[in-house]
Amino acid sequence: MSILAGLGVGMLIITVFRVVIFSYYPFPEQLTWKDSVDMNIYFNGLPDAAFIMIITSHVFGALLGTLITSLISRNSRFTNGIITGSIIFAIIFVINFTYDFPVLYLMIDTLVTAIAAFSGSAFGQGRKV
Repeated sequence: MSILAGLGVGMLIITVFRVVIFSYYPFPEQLTWKDSVDMNIYFNGLPDAAFIMIITSHVFGALLGTLITSLISRNSRFTNGIITGSIIFAIIFVINFTYDFPVLYLMIDTLVTAIAAFSGSAFGQGRKV
């Protein structure tokens, strides 16, 4: 149950951030969400601030999702946190490599999301709730 709770918290945080990001940078009406070429055009036209916001959402989602999992697990706290972090990381990884994102964004996002997931698990492991 702790893994599901952590996944729910992590994905909720990422979703809320995405709603805010897409309200600041709306998708053009002439493009469609279902066409990968249109999505690549949209993502390549985003400013750096949008990518910073996306990275921030991934970091907070991974960090707090794994932290919640580690805090509420009864046993194997670190392991459950790492499982949650791995699932969140895998989802982000697949989305990041589905579209043609800038290479620098991919490198930074992959690195800091993995660090955040590990940090949340490690920090939550030693705390008593």
